Amino acid sequence: MKNINYPTIIYKYRDWNNPYHKNILLSNELYLSSPKDFNDPFDCRIYKNFTILDSKEKIELFIENFCEKHGEYLIDENRDVESVKNDLRKSLSNLAEFQRMQEFAESKAMDENYGILSLTARWNSILMWSHYGNNHQGFCIGFNEEKMRNSGLFNNGGPVTYRNDFPEINPLTEEESLEVMFLQTHSKAKDWTYEKEYRLIKLFYPDTPTNDERKVFVSDNLIEEVNLGLNISQENREQIVLECKRRNIPVFQLIKEPFKFELNRTKL
Repeated sequence: MKNINYPTIIYKYRDWNNPYHKNILLSNELYLSSPKDFNDPFDCRIYKNFTILDSKEKIELFIENFCEKHGEYLIDENRDVESVKNDLRKSLSNLAEFQRMQEFAESKAMDENYGILSLTARWNSILMWSHYGNNHQGFCIGFNEEKMRNSGLFNNGGPVTYRNDFPEINPLTEEESLEVMFLQTHSKAKDWTYEKEYRLIKLFYPDTPTNDERKVFVSDNLIEEVNLGLNISQENREQIVLECKRRNIPVFQLIKEPFKFELNRTKL
């Protein structure tokens, strides 16, 4: 993608007491989530706006564009183009219902075929340590952004854009492309700005992946550092430090910045 300010390191907050979370360090295992598992009801739910087709002329233009774009597929499926056009005209006579059906189909396709790895540009977020790092008792692992993005494990990646306005995807002008895919997966409401989220996306197609198939494994040289939560237990700290020293991964201990609502860190 053009004109994107990529962070140098991207982080994932984890809980060492969770055996699945441990695997991110012990076996370099990452899990690519389905959008249906996200806690934001607007996340990956940005659809084409078919209510724009509010005139006969626009509807006919959309139908012509659709048949031209999918012409080869219709021929391969022995579909009669005129019948397809008539079916579309009938469906588009009720735009609200057509919109509802398209949103259902898009959601289903994204839930089944998209794998998303959510990370962040921040290692020092008080809120994220609380929400995702077991109340500051967990750990936060940092990956090399450029190496991750160019690893071949993902289709695209980049920072999330936070906005007040809901993105509009015009079915008359927007093509199915990486740009539209990026808009749908990397746009969130301003309320989430504090997360400074960064996402890597993998498209599973045509088959829906199993949970095991949603796992990817990265090489050691993609791991840049590990940060330990402010309140991590001594036992968990020793286990993580031992593993990191064995693999020459830098380790940092989070500390409070004196007389400030800020986190700092010191290298171990």
